[in-house]
Amino acid sequence: MAADVLVHTIVGLAPVLCFLAALLYLDSYKLVSMRSLVAVLACGLAVAVACTFVNGALVGWTGMPLDRYSTYGGPLVEELAKATIVVALIRIHRIAFLVDAAIYGFAVGTGFAVVENVWYQVLLPDAGLGLWIVRGFGTALMHGGTTAIFAVMGLALLEQGERSRPAALLPGYALAVALHAAYNAM
Repeated sequence: MAADVLVHTIVGLAPVLCFLAALLYLDSYKLVSMRSLVAVLACGLAVAVACTFVNGALVGWTGMPLDRYSTYGGPLVEELAKATIVVALIRIHRIAFLVDAAIYGFAVGTGFAVVENVWYQVLLPDAGLGLWIVRGFGTALMHGGTTAIFAVMGLALLEQGERSRPAALLPGYALAVALHAAYNAM
């Protein structure tokens, strides 16, 4: 039983952690330090914990069935929470290039995915390996990917200066929410 939990946890987390490591390795500029990456991962962890409480409260407040909330409400809340970390990094000038945006965005989503997959492991200790393959190669990568998309689109539109600053972030947020919602609806 303990071996199964270990294997399931590894399968649920390895894809997203390996992809983040690959992004960091492939970054030719090497402007993202390990220290800042770990700090951003920790922010993603914290945001995931906060979203657990916020989503729980909103499910109760709205009276929506959980499956419907996870398709329509959860993505709005979770993508906004992850986006706040990226916006903070942009505002304090920690993100200078699009590749930095991709790495930091994916790192926020990775931290989020780690908490979510560990929480699911606690809730569903007897789930089969198939669930953890889907969670590792699907859900975890989705969280990292949607936040990276938000970060790259937001920074690119801010650099173009064609929109007011907050409005430049809306297309990336809308796409992240749409992708997240579509994934959850499957």
